Amino acid sequence: MTEMKALLRFSGERKIALADCPIPTPGDHDILVQTNFSLISPGTEFTQAQQSKASLWQKAWQRPDLVALTLKSLTREGLGTTVSKVRNRLDRPMPLGYCAVGRVCAIGQSAQNHFTPGQRVAIAGMGSARHAQWNRVPMNLACPVPDEVPDQSAAFTTLYALALHGLRQGQSAIGDRIAIMGAGLIGQMMAQCAHASGAIADIIEPDHFRRQIARNIGVRTCLAQCKDATSDSYDAVYICAPAHGAHTLIVDAARICRDRGTIICVGDVGISGQRKVLYDKEISIKQVRSYGPGRYDPAYEEMGQDYPLGYVRWTIKRNMQAALELMKDGRLDPAPLITSEIGFEDIADHFAKGPKSDQLATLVRYALSPSPEPNQIKHAVNRATPVGSIKAGLIGTGNYSGSGLLPHLIKQSDVDITACCSRDGISAMAMARKLANTKAVSSPQHIMVDVNINTVIITTRHDSHAKLAASAMAAGKHIWLEKPVAINRGNIDLLRDQVASSPAPIIFMVGHNRRYAPMSARLRDVLPTGPKHFRYRVRVSPLPRDHWLHHPTQGGRTIGEISHFIDLIISLCAAQVSDIDCHWLDRQHGDSIWTLRFADGSVGEISYLHTNRREAKEVLQIDAPGFDAQLIDWHKLTVNGRTVMRKRFGQDKGQKAAINSFARAISTGIADPLMPGIEAEINLMSQILDAAST
Repeated sequence: MTEMKALLRFSGERKIALADCPIPTPGDHDILVQTNFSLISPGTEFTQAQQSKASLWQKAWQRPDLVALTLKSLTREGLGTTVSKVRNRLDRPMPLGYCAVGRVCAIGQSAQNHFTPGQRVAIAGMGSARHAQWNRVPMNLACPVPDEVPDQSAAFTTLYALALHGLRQGQSAIGDRIAIMGAGLIGQMMAQCAHASGAIADIIEPDHFRRQIARNIGVRTCLAQCKDATSDSYDAVYICAPAHGAHTLIVDAARICRDRGTIICVGDVGISGQRKVLYDKEISIKQVRSYGPGRYDPAYEEMGQDYPLGYVRWTIKRNMQAALELMKDGRLDPAPLITSEIGFEDIADHFAKGPKSDQLATLVRYALSPSPEPNQIKHAVNRATPVGSIKAGLIGTGNYSGSGLLPHLIKQSDVDITACCSRDGISAMAMARKLANTKAVSSPQHIMVDVNINTVIITTRHDSHAKLAASAMAAGKHIWLEKPVAINRGNIDLLRDQVASSPAPIIFMVGHNRRYAPMSARLRDVLPTGPKHFRYRVRVSPLPRDHWLHHPTQGGRTIGEISHFIDLIISLCAAQVSDIDCHWLDRQHGDSIWTLRFADGSVGEISYLHTNRREAKEVLQIDAPGFDAQLIDWHKLTVNGRTVMRKRFGQDKGQKAAINSFARAISTGIADPLMPGIEAEINLMSQILDAAST
């Protein structure tokens, strides 16, 4: 068994449905968990459901930041590329759910000392604790469940961790008097946690049903409105209700706070208030960010790196452990908060009915399913030879693959994409839905061992490029590998060893598409012989702080991109590179100057710097005696002061021509003269890494 059911949001189709997708494959720092129960958090998840069903205009109103990026792409890259990007984003389904409990089925290498097969674990995190039959969960987002805690209670662990983190943000202690505004599921759990900590909690909630539940769990004072609460009487006020626009929650909370009290925003609250009310009492306002320290930190969540106990006492996992221990001792009991229980097969209908005021927690029950088939590492026989039809497997189905490569691949009559692979399986499933007779898988091994696949296209994160390329070579596949070829010396050695042990001829191409662009071809036609001076000005916009390229394991953005620009100069110069130097202006951010020297006396300079201004990303200036040329951001090419090529709308950086060349080489067995070959690509990356390390 390799497929499962998962609840997904299909934004492009404006629906929520149970869909078939591959069972995810755990990485080194992950575990694979078969779900027993998941929990529907009505506030967060019904909001997400409503967003999924919104029209395109409503989505634009909700996310003006994405609209700005779309307009920027339209200006720079043109209508076709922008439409492809938007469609790729809308066509990618998104999972629902973030709190569940289940049993461990498989364990990544780095997680083996922390978990055992069959162990019950509570799991957390959007994208990790989904409403799905199986989940791939990072080791720091999973906690063993004590025998005394039943599955129905353990499913609440994530939300209790959120409530505990909220109380820690408010620093509420024994004897403190606190008010909780909003008695939804989180508000009720905040009240329980406050009671367990010795604080005295009052509930402010207009709904009678929810006030009654609060009384059932031991809250003594339940008020219908904030005006009913006594002014200046609470050490802290926790806002657990959503509020946007012109609301008065902050002002109301400030009124009932004592002098120098604290307001803690737990719900989705737009922070707005009157300065005088806050100033007179010197009120502190704090924001709760999910379940505790570690959330949104890739090193913690994805790489399993824990924070030292002496410096960060309460991380996500420690909050989860505390919640489980409190449930074990009976000091936290979620049973009164469960208003319904449904089977997993009915979950889509549950969301279709929409939220109800008399519902808090809904438990989702999963039937026992057969265990997934274990992934066994095998290699197909080396057999890559010229073929008439290309049977391709895509490993990596992210934004670039979906919007940059796929539109060109599907136009190739001799290219048949038979499989798509992503680790979580969801983006692979989304891409497979666009294609005919294409299967979605979650492990590259399925593609490597498939004898019907003769070509592999690799567009994964950078640290996996060399390993996947080596596996594809061992399996005798033709290879398209996105840059960079490698990010460290170990990767280089791995590829060289594999080349030496793989005698079968294969077509190996790195996605250095700029050398295939029409403007590059025109430059090669007009460049004079003899020494030339290349000055390549590259200006890149800063990436978000949490972007995966910032993680140390990925080699950095500069190492990931610089080969693009070096390769273009090499293809234009048509001379042997004798030396590559790198001068780091700011190594941490990647700002650098690269110098290339060629056997014919030519010199190349690349300034790769970050910018905050709206300017051309790429400007290439070429000078020689009696000659000059300038290529401006793939929109305009001038030679000796005269415009010889112009593309007013969009850019053509050569992706289509590069894919055509790759497909033709596989079909005929004859490599294009522009294709450097595997040894040249490995040697170039080796020179780049040597230069970067000095």
